[in-house]
Amino acid sequence: MRKRVMWIDIARGIAMLSVIVGHSLFYYVSSDVGRYIYAFHMPIFFILSGYLYREKAYAKELKGAAKNLLLPYYATCLVMIAVFFVAQLKTPWLVNYPASFSDLVSAIFYGIGADSRLPFPAHVDSIGAIWFLLAMAIALQLFNLIIVFTKRLKSKRLVRVFIICLLAILGKLIATNWLLPLSLNAALFSLVFLYIGYLLQEQQLLEDISWKIFIVALFSWGLAASNQMFLLVSVGASDTLLAILGAVGGSIVVIKLSQLIATKKVVDSTLGTFGRLSIIVLCFHDVDLTYSQVPQMIMAADFTQNLIVKIIIVNLYRLIIPVLAVLLVPRIPGVRSLYLNRQYPFLKRKPDLVVKKKTN
Repeated sequence: MRKRVMWIDIARGIAMLSVIVGHSLFYYVSSDVGRYIYAFHMPIFFILSGYLYREKAYAKELKGAAKNLLLPYYATCLVMIAVFFVAQLKTPWLVNYPASFSDLVSAIFYGIGADSRLPFPAHVDSIGAIWFLLAMAIALQLFNLIIVFTKRLKSKRLVRVFIICLLAILGKLIATNWLLPLSLNAALFSLVFLYIGYLLQEQQLLEDISWKIFIVALFSWGLAASNQMFLLVSVGASDTLLAILGAVGGSIVVIKLSQLIATKKVVDSTLGTFGRLSIIVLCFHDVDLTYSQVPQMIMAADFTQNLIVKIIIVNLYRLIIPVLAVLLVPRIPGVRSLYLNRQYPFLKRKPDLVVKKKTN
Protein backbone atom coordinates (compact mmCIF):
# COMPACT_ATOMS: atom_id res chain seq x y z
CA MET A 1 0.00 0.00 0.00
CA ARG A 2 1.31 3.46 -0.90
CA LYS A 3 2.56 5.49 2.06
CA ARG A 4 0.23 8.35 2.92
CA VAL A 5 1.44 11.92 2.51
CA MET A 6 0.39 14.08 5.46
CA TRP A 7 -0.05 17.34 3.56
CA ILE A 8 -2.41 15.63 1.11
CA ASP A 9 -4.60 14.39 3.98
CA ILE A 10 -4.54 17.87 5.52
CA ALA A 11 -5.55 19.45 2.21
CA ARG A 12 -8.44 17.01 1.95
CA GLY A 13 -9.39 17.79 5.55
CA ILE A 14 -9.48 21.53 4.82
CA ALA A 15 -11.51 20.87 1.68
CA MET A 16 -14.03 18.74 3.61
CA LEU A 17 -14.44 21.41 6.26
CA SER A 18 -14.99 23.87 3.40
CA VAL A 19 -17.67 21.61 1.96
CA ILE A 20 -19.50 21.57 5.31
CA VAL A 21 -19.23 25.35 5.70
CA GLY A 22 -20.28 25.92 2.08
CA HIS A 23 -23.42 23.86 2.66
CA SER A 24 -24.26 25.81 5.83
CA LEU A 25 -24.11 29.44 4.70
CA PHE A 26 -27.84 29.82 4.07
CA TYR A 27 -28.40 33.37 2.73
CA TYR A 28 -24.67 33.87 2.25
CA VAL A 29 -24.00 31.06 -0.22
CA SER A 30 -23.43 33.59 -3.01
CA SER A 31 -21.42 35.91 -0.78
CA ASP A 32 -17.67 36.42 -1.07
CA VAL A 33 -17.11 33.60 1.42
CA GLY A 34 -19.34 31.24 -0.55
CA ARG A 35 -17.71 32.07 -3.88
CA TYR A 36 -14.21 31.51 -2.48
CA ILE A 37 -15.24 28.15 -1.02
CA TYR A 38 -17.09 26.85 -4.07
CA ALA A 39 -14.24 27.93 -6.34
CA PHE A 40 -11.99 25.13 -5.06
CA HIS A 41 -13.64 22.80 -2.54
CA MET A 42 -14.67 20.12 -5.06
CA PRO A 43 -12.01 20.60 -7.78
CA ILE A 44 -9.18 20.11 -5.26
CA PHE A 45 -10.24 16.49 -4.70
CA PHE A 46 -9.89 15.79 -8.43
CA ILE A 47 -6.58 17.66 -8.62
CA LEU A 48 -5.18 15.60 -5.73
CA SER A 49 -6.52 12.38 -7.29
CA GLY A 50 -4.77 13.28 -10.54
CA TYR A 51 -1.62 14.01 -8.55
CA LEU A 52 -1.79 10.54 -6.95
CA TYR A 53 -2.83 8.74 -10.14
CA ARG A 54 -0.90 5.68 -11.25
CA GLU A 55 -1.66 3.86 -14.48
CA LYS A 56 -3.67 0.69 -13.94
CA ALA A 57 -5.22 -2.11 -15.95
CA TYR A 58 -8.83 -1.31 -16.83
CA ALA A 59 -10.25 -4.07 -14.64
CA LYS A 60 -8.16 -3.03 -11.64
CA GLU A 61 -9.21 0.63 -11.93
CA LEU A 62 -12.86 -0.40 -12.17
CA LYS A 63 -12.54 -2.72 -9.18
CA GLY A 64 -10.89 0.02 -7.13
CA ALA A 65 -13.63 2.52 -7.96
CA ALA A 66 -16.34 -0.02 -7.13
CA LYS A 67 -14.87 -0.80 -3.70
CA ASN A 68 -13.66 2.64 -2.67
CA LEU A 69 -16.29 4.95 -4.23
CA LEU A 70 -19.44 3.09 -5.30
CA LEU A 71 -19.62 0.91 -2.19
CA PRO A 72 -19.67 3.96 0.15
CA TYR A 73 -22.22 5.63 -2.14
CA TYR A 74 -24.73 2.79 -1.98
CA ALA A 75 -24.03 2.14 1.71
CA THR A 76 -24.92 5.76 2.42
CA CYS A 77 -28.04 5.41 0.28
CA LEU A 78 -29.14 2.54 2.56
CA VAL A 79 -28.63 4.82 5.57
CA MET A 80 -30.69 7.50 3.83
CA ILE A 81 -33.47 4.98 3.17
CA ALA A 82 -33.53 4.08 6.88
CA VAL A 83 -33.64 7.76 7.91
CA PHE A 84 -36.36 8.38 5.32
CA PHE A 85 -38.67 5.90 7.05
CA VAL A 86 -37.86 7.38 10.47
CA ALA A 87 -38.77 10.81 9.05
CA GLN A 88 -42.21 9.43 8.10
CA LEU A 89 -42.98 9.30 11.84
CA LYS A 90 -43.21 13.12 11.68
CA THR A 91 -40.16 13.58 13.90
CA PRO A 92 -39.78 17.37 14.29
CA TRP A 93 -36.01 17.41 13.77
CA LEU A 94 -36.09 15.41 10.53
CA VAL A 95 -37.14 16.64 7.08
CA ASN A 96 -39.60 14.49 5.17
CA TYR A 97 -37.56 14.26 1.94
CA PRO A 98 -38.17 13.29 -0.82
CA ALA A 99 -41.94 13.28 -1.08
CA SER A 100 -42.15 9.52 -1.58
CA PHE A 101 -40.02 6.39 -1.37
CA SER A 102 -40.13 6.00 -5.16
CA ASP A 103 -38.72 9.53 -5.48
CA LEU A 104 -35.86 8.57 -3.16
CA VAL A 105 -35.11 5.44 -5.19
CA SER A 106 -35.11 7.55 -8.36
CA ALA A 107 -32.72 10.02 -6.74
CA ILE A 108 -30.38 7.20 -5.70
CA PHE A 109 -30.15 5.64 -9.15
CA TYR A 110 -30.10 8.90 -11.12
CA GLY A 111 -27.40 10.27 -8.86
CA ILE A 112 -27.18 14.05 -9.30
CA GLY A 113 -26.38 16.60 -6.62
CA ALA A 114 -28.43 19.55 -7.88
CA ASP A 115 -31.99 20.35 -8.86
CA SER A 116 -32.88 18.25 -11.87
CA ARG A 117 -32.40 19.81 -15.27
CA LEU A 118 -33.97 17.56 -17.90
CA PRO A 119 -34.90 18.01 -21.57
CA PHE A 120 -38.22 16.27 -20.97
CA PRO A 121 -41.09 16.90 -18.51
CA ALA A 122 -39.93 15.04 -15.42
CA HIS A 123 -38.28 15.75 -12.08
CA VAL A 124 -35.57 13.90 -10.17
CA ASP A 125 -34.61 14.86 -6.62
CA SER A 126 -31.01 15.55 -5.67
CA ILE A 127 -29.10 12.81 -3.83
CA GLY A 128 -26.96 15.49 -2.17
CA ALA A 129 -23.20 15.72 -1.66
CA ILE A 130 -22.45 12.08 -2.47
CA TRP A 131 -22.88 12.90 -6.18
CA PHE A 132 -19.12 13.43 -5.90
CA LEU A 133 -18.49 9.69 -5.43
CA LEU A 134 -20.24 8.83 -8.69
CA ALA A 135 -18.50 11.62 -10.59
CA MET A 136 -15.07 10.62 -9.26
CA ALA A 137 -15.66 6.94 -10.08
CA ILE A 138 -16.61 7.70 -13.69
CA ALA A 139 -13.91 10.35 -14.16
CA LEU A 140 -11.18 7.97 -12.98
CA GLN A 141 -12.31 5.27 -15.41
CA LEU A 142 -12.28 7.69 -18.32
CA PHE A 143 -8.99 9.26 -17.26
CA ASN A 144 -7.25 5.90 -16.90
CA LEU A 145 -8.60 4.87 -20.30
CA ILE A 146 -7.23 8.04 -21.90
CA ILE A 147 -3.80 7.69 -20.29
CA VAL A 148 -3.43 4.01 -21.21
CA PHE A 149 -4.82 4.45 -24.72
CA THR A 150 -2.45 7.31 -25.57
CA LYS A 151 0.73 6.29 -23.75
CA ARG A 152 2.51 4.99 -26.87
CA LEU A 153 1.69 7.98 -29.05
CA LYS A 154 4.52 10.37 -29.90
CA SER A 155 2.31 13.40 -29.33
CA LYS A 156 0.46 11.88 -26.40
CA ARG A 157 0.23 15.11 -24.39
CA LEU A 158 -1.39 16.98 -27.26
CA VAL A 159 -3.82 14.13 -27.89
CA ARG A 160 -4.68 13.92 -24.20
CA VAL A 161 -5.36 17.65 -23.98
CA PHE A 162 -7.56 17.45 -27.08
CA ILE A 163 -9.61 14.49 -25.80
CA ILE A 164 -9.99 15.87 -22.28
CA CYS A 165 -10.96 19.35 -23.49
CA LEU A 166 -13.45 17.86 -25.94
CA LEU A 167 -15.11 15.77 -23.21
CA ALA A 168 -15.11 18.69 -20.75
CA ILE A 169 -16.74 20.98 -23.31
CA LEU A 170 -19.29 18.28 -24.06
CA GLY A 171 -20.13 17.93 -20.37
CA LYS A 172 -20.45 21.69 -19.98
CA LEU A 173 -22.63 22.17 -23.07
CA ILE A 174 -24.98 19.32 -22.23
CA ALA A 175 -25.31 20.61 -18.63
CA THR A 176 -27.02 23.77 -19.87
CA ASN A 177 -30.09 21.70 -20.74
CA TRP A 178 -29.56 18.29 -19.17
CA LEU A 179 -27.87 17.06 -16.01
CA LEU A 180 -27.05 13.54 -17.08
CA PRO A 181 -27.43 10.49 -14.81
CA LEU A 182 -24.62 9.57 -12.38
CA SER A 183 -23.34 13.17 -12.40
CA LEU A 184 -21.76 12.48 -15.78
CA ASN A 185 -21.53 16.19 -16.69
CA ALA A 186 -19.37 16.89 -13.64
CA ALA A 187 -17.34 13.74 -14.31
CA LEU A 188 -16.55 14.83 -17.87
CA PHE A 189 -15.61 18.35 -16.79
CA SER A 190 -13.51 17.07 -13.89
CA LEU A 191 -11.18 15.32 -16.31
CA VAL A 192 -9.56 18.75 -16.67
CA PHE A 193 -8.72 18.82 -12.96
CA LEU A 194 -7.50 15.23 -12.95
CA TYR A 195 -5.13 16.01 -15.80
CA ILE A 196 -3.90 19.20 -14.16
CA GLY A 197 -3.09 17.21 -11.02
CA TYR A 198 -1.40 14.58 -13.16
CA LEU A 199 0.79 17.22 -14.86
CA LEU A 200 1.62 18.84 -11.53
CA GLN A 201 2.88 15.49 -10.27
CA GLU A 202 4.72 14.75 -13.50
CA GLN A 203 6.60 18.05 -13.22
CA GLN A 204 6.90 17.74 -9.42
CA LEU A 205 5.48 21.23 -8.96
CA LEU A 206 3.61 20.66 -5.70
CA GLU A 207 6.44 19.32 -3.55
CA ASP A 208 7.97 22.75 -3.03
CA ILE A 209 5.58 25.55 -3.98
CA SER A 210 7.46 28.84 -4.12
CA TRP A 211 5.99 31.97 -2.62
CA LYS A 212 5.85 33.51 -6.09
CA ILE A 213 3.62 30.68 -7.30
CA PHE A 214 1.59 31.01 -4.09
CA ILE A 215 0.95 34.71 -4.71
CA VAL A 216 -0.03 34.09 -8.35
CA ALA A 217 -2.35 31.28 -7.23
CA LEU A 218 -3.90 33.50 -4.56
CA PHE A 219 -4.50 36.24 -7.13
CA SER A 220 -6.07 33.74 -9.57
CA TRP A 221 -8.34 32.37 -6.86
CA GLY A 222 -9.40 35.86 -5.81
CA LEU A 223 -9.99 36.98 -9.39
CA ALA A 224 -12.27 34.04 -10.11
CA ALA A 225 -14.15 34.13 -6.79
CA SER A 226 -14.78 37.87 -6.96
CA ASN A 227 -16.33 37.60 -10.41
CA GLN A 228 -18.49 34.49 -10.37
CA MET A 229 -19.84 31.45 -8.55
CA PHE A 230 -18.53 28.09 -9.73
CA LEU A 231 -20.71 25.02 -9.14
CA LEU A 232 -18.90 21.89 -10.28
CA VAL A 233 -21.95 19.75 -9.46
CA SER A 234 -23.82 21.33 -12.38
CA VAL A 235 -20.77 22.68 -14.24
CA GLY A 236 -22.15 26.13 -13.61
CA ALA A 237 -19.87 29.06 -14.40
CA SER A 238 -20.35 32.08 -16.61
CA ASP A 239 -16.64 32.04 -17.53
CA THR A 240 -15.36 28.47 -17.71
CA LEU A 241 -11.67 29.29 -18.17
CA LEU A 242 -11.79 31.68 -15.20
CA ALA A 243 -13.45 28.94 -13.14
CA ILE A 244 -10.63 26.51 -13.97
CA LEU A 245 -8.03 29.17 -13.17
CA GLY A 246 -9.67 29.93 -9.83
CA ALA A 247 -10.02 26.24 -8.95
CA VAL A 248 -6.34 25.57 -9.61
CA GLY A 249 -5.28 28.75 -7.81
CA GLY A 250 -7.42 28.03 -4.76
CA SER A 251 -6.20 24.43 -4.66
CA ILE A 252 -2.54 25.48 -4.78
CA VAL A 253 -3.11 27.99 -1.95
CA VAL A 254 -4.74 25.30 0.21
CA ILE A 255 -1.97 22.81 -0.65
CA LYS A 256 0.73 25.31 0.34
CA LEU A 257 -1.06 26.02 3.62
CA SER A 258 -1.42 22.28 4.17
CA GLN A 259 2.30 21.78 3.72
CA LEU A 260 2.95 24.50 6.32
CA ILE A 261 0.43 22.96 8.72
CA ALA A 262 2.08 19.55 8.27
CA THR A 263 5.12 20.93 10.10
CA LYS A 264 2.97 21.91 13.10
CA LYS A 265 2.09 18.87 15.18
CA VAL A 266 -0.68 20.65 17.07
CA VAL A 267 -3.28 20.61 14.28
CA ASP A 268 -1.93 18.27 11.60
CA SER A 269 -3.31 15.08 13.15
CA THR A 270 -6.88 16.43 13.43
CA LEU A 271 -7.04 17.81 9.89
CA GLY A 272 -5.13 14.78 8.61
CA THR A 273 -7.67 12.41 10.15
CA PHE A 274 -10.53 14.40 8.64
CA GLY A 275 -8.81 14.17 5.25
CA ARG A 276 -7.83 10.51 5.55
CA LEU A 277 -11.44 9.63 6.40
CA SER A 278 -12.94 12.23 4.07
CA ILE A 279 -15.30 9.71 2.46
CA ILE A 280 -16.87 8.98 5.85
CA VAL A 281 -17.12 12.72 6.56
CA LEU A 282 -18.74 13.39 3.18
CA CYS A 283 -21.23 10.54 3.38
CA PHE A 284 -22.52 11.22 6.88
CA HIS A 285 -22.50 14.96 6.29
CA ASP A 286 -24.79 14.27 3.34
CA VAL A 287 -27.22 12.29 5.51
CA ASP A 288 -27.29 15.16 8.00
CA LEU A 289 -27.53 17.75 5.23
CA THR A 290 -30.46 15.97 3.59
CA TYR A 291 -32.57 15.09 6.61
CA SER A 292 -31.70 17.23 9.63
CA GLN A 293 -34.12 20.02 10.48
CA VAL A 294 -31.87 21.29 13.29
CA PRO A 295 -30.08 24.02 11.22
CA GLN A 296 -33.43 25.46 10.13
CA MET A 297 -34.59 25.37 13.75
CA ILE A 298 -31.45 27.24 14.82
CA MET A 299 -31.93 29.88 12.12
CA ALA A 300 -35.60 30.34 13.12
CA ALA A 301 -34.89 30.60 16.85
CA ASP A 302 -35.10 34.02 18.51
CA PHE A 303 -32.14 33.77 20.92
CA THR A 304 -30.35 36.34 18.73
CA GLN A 305 -31.05 38.38 15.62
CA ASN A 306 -27.44 38.15 14.47
CA LEU A 307 -27.45 35.85 11.42
CA ILE A 308 -23.67 35.41 11.48
CA VAL A 309 -23.81 34.04 15.04
CA LYS A 310 -26.58 31.65 14.02
CA ILE A 311 -24.62 30.42 11.00
CA ILE A 312 -21.55 29.82 13.17
CA ILE A 313 -23.69 27.73 15.53
CA VAL A 314 -25.12 25.83 12.55
CA ASN A 315 -21.60 25.07 11.33
CA LEU A 316 -20.59 23.81 14.77
CA TYR A 317 -23.68 21.60 14.76
CA ARG A 318 -22.85 20.34 11.25
CA LEU A 319 -19.58 18.94 12.60
CA ILE A 320 -21.25 16.69 15.17
CA ILE A 321 -22.47 13.89 12.86
CA PRO A 322 -19.28 13.69 10.71
CA VAL A 323 -17.05 13.72 13.82
CA LEU A 324 -19.10 10.96 15.45
CA ALA A 325 -18.92 8.97 12.20
CA VAL A 326 -15.14 9.42 12.02
CA LEU A 327 -14.82 8.18 15.60
CA LEU A 328 -17.22 5.25 15.32
CA VAL A 329 -17.24 3.87 11.75
CA PRO A 330 -13.57 2.73 11.68
CA ARG A 331 -14.24 0.78 14.89
CA ILE A 332 -17.31 -1.14 13.72
CA PRO A 333 -16.48 -4.37 11.83
CA GLY A 334 -18.50 -4.76 8.65
CA VAL A 335 -19.57 -1.12 8.57
CA ARG A 336 -15.97 0.04 8.25
CA SER A 337 -15.51 -2.30 5.31
CA LEU A 338 -18.27 -0.42 3.49
CA TYR A 339 -16.45 2.90 3.80
CA LEU A 340 -12.79 1.93 4.16
CA ASN A 341 -12.62 -1.20 2.07
CA ARG A 342 -8.99 -0.63 1.14
CA GLN A 343 -7.94 -0.86 4.78
CA TYR A 344 -10.66 -3.25 5.93
CA PRO A 345 -11.64 -5.59 3.06
CA PHE A 346 -14.48 -8.02 3.67
CA LEU A 347 -12.25 -10.91 2.70
CA LYS A 348 -8.64 -10.73 3.81
CA ARG A 349 -6.06 -12.19 1.49
CA LYS A 350 -4.36 -15.22 2.90
CA PRO A 351 -0.58 -14.88 3.07
CA ASP A 352 1.29 -17.04 0.60
CA LEU A 353 2.71 -20.12 2.24
CA VAL A 354 6.32 -20.82 1.54
CA VAL A 355 7.24 -24.43 1.94
CA LYS A 356 10.88 -24.98 2.68
CA LYS A 357 12.36 -28.31 1.85
CA LYS A 358 14.32 -29.81 4.66
CA THR A 359 17.92 -30.53 3.95
CA ASN A 360 19.96 -33.02 5.80
